[in-house]
Amino acid sequence: VAETSLDKITETYPSQDAFDQLRIADDKAMKVLQKHGLNKALAQMPIVSFPVNFGYEGKRSIGIRTMITNDFMTGDIALPGRDLPIDVIHEMVTEILKDSSIARVVYDLTSKPPGTTEWE
Repeated sequence: VAETSLDKITETYPSQDAFDQLRIADDKAMKVLQKHGLNKALAQMPIVSFPVNFGYEGKRSIGIRTMITNDFMTGDIALPGRDLPIDVIHEMVTEILKDSSIARVVYDLTSKPPGTTEWE
């Protein structure tokens, strides 16, 4: 059983490998939205890579933030079960986790404000 400690970090630098992993995760998530006709329901869906490996040495994690906004000055999260079907979120996670270099997928529920529409 892998540790769930947040202090387990995979050293990560801008590299072809890191960028490819992120591009593939983004593509998989977008294809699931398109398959279900939901790609126009969201204003933005940043897919981010972060180096917490949750005890899986050498792996990184992926975050998904689904935003609904008209002006990008403020925004709400597409809530699971209300704005975005839970089975669609599960399908995105399942597809992304097919990449064996990914430790975990998280769903970010931070609205704007206090957060940004992106991760910074």
